[in-house]
Amino acid sequence: MKNFLRQVITSNYVKLRIAKGLESCVAVTVIFLCIIGCTKNDPSDSTQEEQRSNPTKNAPKEKNINSAELGFISKTKAAEWEQIDDPSEDGWETEFLANQANKQLKELGSLFFNEGSLNDLVTSGIATDPLTPESLELIFKDKNITVHKGNRNENQQNIGTQHLEKELNSVRQKRTGSDDDNHAKFKIIGIKKENGSSGKTFTTEVLFSLNFRTEKNVIEKHARWSVQWNEEQEKPKIEKIRVLSFNQTTSSKSEKIFTDVTGSALDSNDCYKTQLSYGMNHWLTRLPVRAMLNRFGTPGISIGDVNGDGLEDIYLCQEPGLPNRLFIQRKNGTLMDVSAEWGVDWLEDSRSSIIADFDNDGDQDLAVAVYGMLLIAKNDQQKRFVPAIAIKTSWSTASLAAADYDKDGLLDLYVCAYVQEDNGESIGAANNQFVYHDAENGAPNLLFKNETTEDGKLSFVNTTEEVGLNINNQRWSFAASWEDFDNDGDQDLYVANDYGRNNLYRNDAGKFTDIAANTNTEDSASGMSVTWADYDRDGRMDLYVSNMFSAAGNRITEQQKFKSKTNNKIRDRFRRFARGNTLLRNIESSFEDKSISAGVNMGRWAWGSNFVDLNNDSLSDLVVANGYLTSKEETGDL
Repeated sequence: MKNFLRQVITSNYVKLRIAKGLESCVAVTVIFLCIIGCTKNDPSDSTQEEQRSNPTKNAPKEKNINSAELGFISKTKAAEWEQIDDPSEDGWETEFLANQANKQLKELGSLFFNEGSLNDLVTSGIATDPLTPESLELIFKDKNITVHKGNRNENQQNIGTQHLEKELNSVRQKRTGSDDDNHAKFKIIGIKKENGSSGKTFTTEVLFSLNFRTEKNVIEKHARWSVQWNEEQEKPKIEKIRVLSFNQTTSSKSEKIFTDVTGSALDSNDCYKTQLSYGMNHWLTRLPVRAMLNRFGTPGISIGDVNGDGLEDIYLCQEPGLPNRLFIQRKNGTLMDVSAEWGVDWLEDSRSSIIADFDNDGDQDLAVAVYGMLLIAKNDQQKRFVPAIAIKTSWSTASLAAADYDKDGLLDLYVCAYVQEDNGESIGAANNQFVYHDAENGAPNLLFKNETTEDGKLSFVNTTEEVGLNINNQRWSFAASWEDFDNDGDQDLYVANDYGRNNLYRNDAGKFTDIAANTNTEDSASGMSVTWADYDRDGRMDLYVSNMFSAAGNRITEQQKFKSKTNNKIRDRFRRFARGNTLLRNIESSFEDKSISAGVNMGRWAWGSNFVDLNNDSLSDLVVANGYLTSKEETGDL
């Protein structure tokens, strides 16, 4: 394999460069495995029992290290940055007030779990709704989870701290466990300055989340508040709280929905301790890095039965210099590393993979998008993979999607690509031709038609331009998904793009037309993944796109000071970037946006999502993978 790759790939890694001005960045890769058919270990084995209760006990522990601690940022530079990022110095009064209010809300959050006084946080004449509405409507119940929705009653608002103190005392009395089990969090998503009858006031729209453990349950509350503040004191004080929406989930502590089995499934493999247990913070200081995407920690994972035993196996892509891993599933649910034996422990920068039968011989082959190339390996007697094809692609490959677009019985491949000229800079978009809200200088995506012969010789041909997929094809693509959205019998294609508009290519007898602009599916934002399902069960496939939710973005883009010299259309485009994820309901000739009404827009910094039926009730649920930075300090929206 190594000789094969040397002939087709030239590796020219450059040393790691950490972006100046980034004060803390630790991207941690975590593998979550849901494996069907796991069997319990012998309960008499105390070591195995301990492993089940604490699956990552033996994993190496790392200290979170920020750039300042590493010496990349001097204390002087850090102080200069703090001064630059000071809204009170550059005329953004609303942001200054939001910062002040956020500090007060943080203090309020601590009172849910600790004794303390409200005097410094609220005015003497405060008026509040019940923070948990007295009228709760049951909207979902099974053996593990109960969900209630709160209905607001205008007549229940009370002058004084009665409702607030009732909620604080209730949580403090019920909660058990350590501080790690209890969380209260506020996000200010809107702010309006006003002069009220009581003096100088401003109002914030706040997302509130609270979760804590009791003796029997885990309780999770989510609400949207309108909070009115009085700013006549040195610190603003709360003078009114209106609960605009409320949901509460109660789950049983004894009935876990998911259990982390990473350690118990992988612990028998050396690579778990020496490679996979370390996060990106560890590897970024040790490996050569040449591409922008390497810093994100986003190599893909694929699942398929490679050895024909009826159990799903896992192929895990890795960053440059780290071997990719193939894990065979044993009958007891544990995983065995066979990467070297199967010849797929490749060291190339691997971004995405697909396990599928590309030559129709009945076993599963392997396609991997490495940096600048698509590699396809044949399954040889379900004992190893043999590299068969290496096809040049755009440099910054991001993901793969497979479907038989021309209905010839063979699976074809679509390769998404991101930045066009990737020289390893931390922000590949930082050039004078880049338009943040509508970028069209990304790397082109490619469609490869499968022309494998009847005798099994693999062959793929680039048909991107021939079928019309070269139109609107210079965007920063993260992901794509095939689906017959119009029920005409062929596979259509949706492409999720960062920095702007997405594509919906309708397939008509093997020719494609981008109809996103005419079907309300452009979803101009930070597209990072896409998933399809008929969530409303009307026979038409609906669409969910992962983007980024930003509390700060929601606040700032609503202010008159934001891009005041730009037309409203452009301002709306920027505002859309902060809204979050998008649910698009298929209504035959078009799609309608149901994100807000369905309550699925706030997926945080959402890298990926999937429709999946988690509780086997035949309804499509949503799982969203999110997050970016970890830090000892406040990471804001991340």
